[in-house]
Amino acid sequence: MLQIDHIYEFFYNIVFNKNVETYSLFEGVPKENPTKKDLSIYHDPTYSHQKVLFYDQEPLLPDSTEPYIDLFKYRENYSVEELKVLSAEEGFLVPDDIHEANLKDPKRIHKPNRILVTSEKSQYLNDLLERHQLHNLYYFFHGFAALDWYRGYYALNYNKPVVEHKKDFITFNRLITHDRSYRIYFISQLIKHNLIEKGLISFGVNDNGQTWKDEINNKTKLSMDSREEIWHYLKDYPLNKLVIDSNVVHGSESANIIRSVNNNNIDAFWHIVTETVFYYDKLHLTEKIFKPIVSKQPFMLIGAPGNLKYLKSYGFKTFDSVIDESYDSIQDNDARIDAVVAQMKWYSELGDNDKLGVMKKLEPIIEYNFHHFYGKFKEIIVDELITNCENLFTEFDIKYKIDYTAIKKILLN
Repeated sequence: MLQIDHIYEFFYNIVFNKNVETYSLFEGVPKENPTKKDLSIYHDPTYSHQKVLFYDQEPLLPDSTEPYIDLFKYRENYSVEELKVLSAEEGFLVPDDIHEANLKDPKRIHKPNRILVTSEKSQYLNDLLERHQLHNLYYFFHGFAALDWYRGYYALNYNKPVVEHKKDFITFNRLITHDRSYRIYFISQLIKHNLIEKGLISFGVNDNGQTWKDEINNKTKLSMDSREEIWHYLKDYPLNKLVIDSNVVHGSESANIIRSVNNNNIDAFWHIVTETVFYYDKLHLTEKIFKPIVSKQPFMLIGAPGNLKYLKSYGFKTFDSVIDESYDSIQDNDARIDAVVAQMKWYSELGDNDKLGVMKKLEPIIEYNFHHFYGKFKEIIVDELITNCENLFTEFDIKYKIDYTAIKKILLN
């Protein structure tokens, strides 16, 4: 299986057969006011008529995405002659023979085939492609990442029992500002409905120097009603006890799955996943959704509408045989969270025998998801990537040979 750290190298060498200029965000994460230094070129530019920008690790958002698109296209604002002068000003002298070749074939510089590689589906993406005259290549980056990061959990959790848990749920909510501010309201509702003691909860009391009070008092995506609820239930609550892993979110957290708290194995049934994308109308899932699957836990998903259905499109099963999953179609942000909390409350108020009955009823689904992740899922996302590449390259009338059989063999190995 491909290591996710080598994904762009793989695309350049194998998928694109070294026939594109390949750009990606430095460390995969968008920065405020990026410069050309924040847009990595994986290799020395070729002189094909294609170039590609990988914006596949984070969701596409106007304030962060548009500056990178502009950097990706900056040479199109200048003539070949002007670009020679700019290059000299930047300390790179274009050789005369290269300059002459560029004048004869400007497509070596002003490439007509511009590809934006993404891992989301949204109307904003469609608008972005049309506005900037880009072609899209979609693949499930976070699916490939999870398969790499969590490959060892197959052996660790193969015989893990599904039934008999001391806690009803576990949930991680360490980043709580801006696009993740909805998590503050979620925690307030757990307090409101007396669910705190029923689960294991991590809550970011401090997110890069900002607290929940800073968030609700500044410009925020939280509704006025949710801010009133937050203030009522959080202002006197000892939130510093809601830490089950660490006070600091490290860059490697995505690749880790917490397996114990205070040297005790995590013993919780439901995993309440609070996804990266919540406020935006887009289909975008990260490695977060796969943590309960490889840990043999059922899950409820707090994310943007439609993302539970999106997950099911990759062959996974969910838990509508026991809980009401209509929350996935609720457009109102507060109501969507309320609907998930209602299901949590329903389960927590069951007697021990009824909870055991739920566990046994869901056990086949949990086992199926575990084995699907380590089995058919890989083939699904590999086939999807290859099909999307074939369609794109057919549209471009690509002349160089692409060995799709080799690509599939490498990715499924």
